[in-house]
Amino acid sequence: MRTTAMTAPTHSEHGLAVATLVSWLLAEAFGAYMLSSWLGRGGHRAPAEPGGVPRSVIFGHAGLAFTGFVFWVSFVLSGVAALSWLSVGFLAPAVGLGISTVTLWTPYPARQPETQPDVLVYDGMLGISNDEQLTAVLEDEALTTKLVDELVASVLSRPQPAPRRARVQFSPLIPAAHGIFALITIALAVLAAVTSAK
Repeated sequence: MRTTAMTAPTHSEHGLAVATLVSWLLAEAFGAYMLSSWLGRGGHRAPAEPGGVPRSVIFGHAGLAFTGFVFWVSFVLSGVAALSWLSVGFLAPAVGLGISTVTLWTPYPARQPETQPDVLVYDGMLGISNDEQLTAVLEDEALTTKLVDELVASVLSRPQPAPRRARVQFSPLIPAAHGIFALITIALAVLAAVTSAK
């Protein structure tokens, strides 16, 4: 009867497994933040939009990634190579669903509302209350000059808003960091699984 002894992982193999664990933790943290934000905004209760991501894809992505993470923690603690491959088996479809989510719909960055340009109001100037009266004023050069002077005085008398400082938007960095750490994790996990099987 042939028996196979389980050899203890070398220091470099264990270091690779721990590096994968750290990368995976960071990816999970960013993913958990995005999922909790989506749940907090009621995304799971909103009706499905045409062309949008089904809720099953989002929850499937999160569930597969977390299940793979649990198996990876078990691998790091036990050193059983089969657990590393089982973990990779859950991680691969999780990455696929994550890429699908990014491709179809990304809640970050939030689209900023467009500001409306200031509209010059001529209502009430020179007794103008409609477009016909404005047309009549524009046909008379003296009245047109007076209207322009009143419009310029009106614009100059408005208080000027304080210049707004450009705000840095960090929200696009969250899914980007999640994706980068997910790619690093899958690469490290496969490498660690291969080295642990030797």
